[in-house]
Amino acid sequence: MTVAGALREGRSRLFYAEVDTPLLDATILLCEAVGTTKERLLAALPEAVAEEHYRRYRELLDRRSAGMPVSYLRGRKEFFSLEFAVDPRVLVPRPDTEVLVEEALRLVSDHPGLRRVHDACTGSGCVAIALKHSRPDLEVSASDLEPQVRAVFAANARRILGGGCEAAGDCGPAPIPFTLSDLLAGLAGPFDLITANPPYLSDREVEDLVKIGWPEPLRALRGGPDGTDLLAALIRQAPERLSRPGFLLLEAAPAQMPCLRALLAQTGFEEVAVVPDLAGRERVVRGRLV
Repeated sequence: MTVAGALREGRSRLFYAEVDTPLLDATILLCEAVGTTKERLLAALPEAVAEEHYRRYRELLDRRSAGMPVSYLRGRKEFFSLEFAVDPRVLVPRPDTEVLVEEALRLVSDHPGLRRVHDACTGSGCVAIALKHSRPDLEVSASDLEPQVRAVFAANARRILGGGCEAAGDCGPAPIPFTLSDLLAGLAGPFDLITANPPYLSDREVEDLVKIGWPEPLRALRGGPDGTDLLAALIRQAPERLSRPGFLLLEAAPAQMPCLRALLAQTGFEEVAVVPDLAGRERVVRGRLV
């Protein structure tokens, strides 16, 4: 089987499995099986694929056809030009969440007094680690409700930021302090900036995902009847953990923004605004406590 033939086979299988990007996914999975880059793979289209690589490729196609995300199959996902380890214990980082990081970096650049940053619902740690990597001078901390994410977070922090072994396990403290916490409960603060990408899918949206066997952790997705339960709780908890002036940044769905903007204003936040993602959709809501 040649590289070109393997890609045709993979594209066909994934197309009939109703994968959105069959050729792209087939290419990524063949690169993973062969252990090469996309550029080198496409330069070798007429060449034969080694039998052991082809077997591995077909195994990956089987799992992708069954609904497993490419990022879980590879065990990693790029976010903010950094590579994060991911597995079914954590949500796969989305490009939309980079808007949260960019807005946080803009705020700390515009307001030099913002030094202490906390990321709630951190999961893989993509937001907290990207912030610390971009601005090593910041005092960044992170928290999550789920105990199983701690090892993934710590391994990512150590590998990207340094500070010990990369494997999950007892390797000493991670470069970013991590706390098991239900949102902001139990965190002393005060923080100058709080970021969060909490679960914000509605119960109905999550149920639809359950029906198709969605592999990501559902607790990292479920946000209540209309998806705003945890967002609202963060807004209510934030004033006791923020310094003054201090900022709260939340990722949410576009349809939730009117409700969240009103709640921020009712809770005492000023300068409430929404930041769009690259597609122009309202993605991050911001409020300042003065």
